[in-house]
Amino acid sequence: MPSDRTTVTELGTALGMLGRADIDQAIDSRSAVMHSLSPEMWEHLSRLRGGGAFDAEFHAAWENGRAFLSADDGLRGRLPQIVEWKGTGRAPGDEVAPIDLRVDHVYLVSCKYLSDILFNVSPAAVFDYLLVAGPSRVARGAAGGGGGGGLLPGGGDWYAEVAPDEYQALYAAVREAAERGEGAVRARRSGVRNAGVAAGAGRGGAPALPGLGTMEAEAEAEAAWDADGSNGTGGVPGELRELPQRATDLSSAQRDALGKWLRPGWPPGVKDHYAALSDAVANASVRRWEAAMDRGGGTGEAMLWRLLRIGSAPYFVLGSSAERSLRLRIATSWDWRQHFQLGSISLEPQRGGQPRVGWHAVVRDRASSEIREVTGHIEVRWSHGRFGGLPEAKGYLDTHHHLVPGYFALR
Repeated sequence: MPSDRTTVTELGTALGMLGRADIDQAIDSRSAVMHSLSPEMWEHLSRLRGGGAFDAEFHAAWENGRAFLSADDGLRGRLPQIVEWKGTGRAPGDEVAPIDLRVDHVYLVSCKYLSDILFNVSPAAVFDYLLVAGPSRVARGAAGGGGGGGLLPGGGDWYAEVAPDEYQALYAAVREAAERGEGAVRARRSGVRNAGVAAGAGRGGAPALPGLGTMEAEAEAEAAWDADGSNGTGGVPGELRELPQRATDLSSAQRDALGKWLRPGWPPGVKDHYAALSDAVANASVRRWEAAMDRGGGTGEAMLWRLLRIGSAPYFVLGSSAERSLRLRIATSWDWRQHFQLGSISLEPQRGGQPRVGWHAVVRDRASSEIREVTGHIEVRWSHGRFGGLPEAKGYLDTHHHLVPGYFALR
């Protein structure tokens, strides 16, 4: 099941397209136009609306749906006959665009509320295979050791593949700490619970949108946080007392146990080993990415399209950033080439706690000759906490969505 917040933002956006007077009337109608909603989901949505906890999300999503209904690029005031919600389903095959709603079999809509994430795949899918198969979740590193039948070749333990010495050194330090019974102790943190929450209200007294995604911000902070001070009294589970000599021999159960044990932070003396691993992985990932692009030839234009989730079919992004509503038409690669010309695309290792690779593209607007820049980065991290699961590559867009060449404002 998607989270309640995701359910509200995606279905609230769809309800805004139905032409009803307000959100409550749209929910009470149980419209058959909402083709994929079961009676149980209608009831769940009604409870979420009645609870009041998601008023800001309902309001923002509703207004985005209404905007799409009236937009010339969208429905042009014509009420839809069928609205399909993907929900928990995954599209079969490769999915170029992250579609959440399909309207009248034609209009594809991605709902993006306070999220800069572009994709989440295995590192090999980006750095070796250039997202050629599309940012499909099939390419992600699955939790556990070998036998991940759905992985692309090389899509397993990226750390062990590109930085084996640094990875083993980190693991050896963790293993020794576990044998000694030394674990990091959680330090008191401040500010995490309220991260991303903005005061004030929206236009006309409507609930302020910033603050959606607070739970996601908490999860990110939890994953990235390190306890700098440790008194060495963290408890060590019994299954970690007899770890294998080499990191590559860890079982799925041992990875899970390590992920849980290391959640508060690294044991004493281990953090420097992780910094060395991060630098080595970032540098090696850039080299692999550049080599793959050299083999593929071309100018990097297709790579930029894949990073930006631009493909052969147009779609729409309806959502919100921290500063504004997002109502965008995403161009096709054909449209993009008519409007823009790629000048250059460059890659570089970046420091940021986790292994991080930045990318930067320079683009010329063909009509105005204006030079525009777009940037993003990819973080390589364990999928389920430190040593928990295999590494995955999460792509982020650093440029504001409305400034990205090929992301056109909805008219």
